[in-house]
Order: sequence, then structure tokens, then C-alpha cells
Amino acid sequence: MDILNRGLIDEAKKRHSTWKGSLNSWEKIVKGAAWKHFADVRLTLKNADGVGDCVVFNIAHNDARLIAMVSYEFQTVTVLGVVSHKVYDKGGWKNACNC
Repeated sequence: MDILNRGLIDEAKKRHSTWKGSLNSWEKIVKGAAWKHFADVRLTLKNADGVGDCVVFNIAHNDARLIAMVSYEFQTVTVLGVVSHKVYDKGGWKNACNC
């Protein structure tokens, strides 16, 4: 899978050094994946949830959420945001996911 909007991941790593290891692991796993549908995502990363049109990944032992759109056809993961659990709970990201 190709990861688009990686800058959002880099920004999150700079702001939250405790997320860096988990985000690096997530990137490595996703780059090596060849998902054809959401079930494949769940086989690879059991902490992924389908939310509207997005896939939400738990990061850093449930401390953060990575919100992304996955195109199985084009083999891309577009990162929409990497936010703390507290920010995620406010729900501002939901419009991008058609929730």
C-alpha cells in the first residue's frame, strides 16, 4: 500500500514523541500490505475499525487514533489525521468520513 499525506504522521511524531514507535510500526506494516477489502485490514491490524468511509487505527496503546481512507482499488491509504484519543472523541473528523 502507498501512504498518502505522510506529513500528518511526521507532524504527529514531532508533537508526541511517545507515538513515534507505534507510528513507525504502523507505516512499516501498511507499506508491506496488499489489502483487497476491509477484512484484510483486520487480519493485518486487529485494532482497525471501519467508521463510515474511513478506517480508524488505534495507535500507541490506544492513546491516539490514525484516521484514513483506504482505496483497495488503487492500493493507497490516505491519512486524514493523527489525533489524541481526547480529540478523536470530540468527533470533528467525522465529516471527512461521511459519518
